[in-house]
Amino acid sequence: MKGYPSWFVSALLGTLLLVFVSGCLLVPTTLVMRLEADLAWRLPGAGRVAVAAMHAGAGFLAIAWLGSLWTVHMRINWRRHRQRISGATVGILLLVLAASAVAVYYLGDDTLGNAAALLHLGCGLALAGPFGWHWFAARAAQRRAAGLASPVHPPEGQAAGLSD
Repeated sequence: MKGYPSWFVSALLGTLLLVFVSGCLLVPTTLVMRLEADLAWRLPGAGRVAVAAMHAGAGFLAIAWLGSLWTVHMRINWRRHRQRISGATVGILLLVLAASAVAVYYLGDDTLGNAAALLHLGCGLALAGPFGWHWFAARAAQRRAAGLASPVHPPEGQAAGLSD
């Protein structure tokens, strides 16, 4: 992405992958604790705490990356009408995830806390589709633009098919 250091995309994708994988590992625990589901497997106590801490820390970092994306990537590409639907969908889901994460931590009421946890879980799992759509649509647009950017006609002074 233009305007970012060379390591930025790798760091962003690594953080999002860590949040997603750690969140998936916490799904059984969420279902047991919030819905009193009877599941055969969930992370053991110490592992659960470590993965939850990793998930929360990576989530905070993902919010920082989202702020970095807002300053350049989102604003410029919104004005250029590039991947607006997929970008807006990803952005909205990330904001709902951030808000529901706060709600999971701080809502005292069981009903509201359970609703926030299930909303968080659903949005987290649902994010994979729009994010993939956004990523691959942008890559396809770049390939099309690169194909259109190549000269159709040879530079002045050179005949087609002839080289020095």
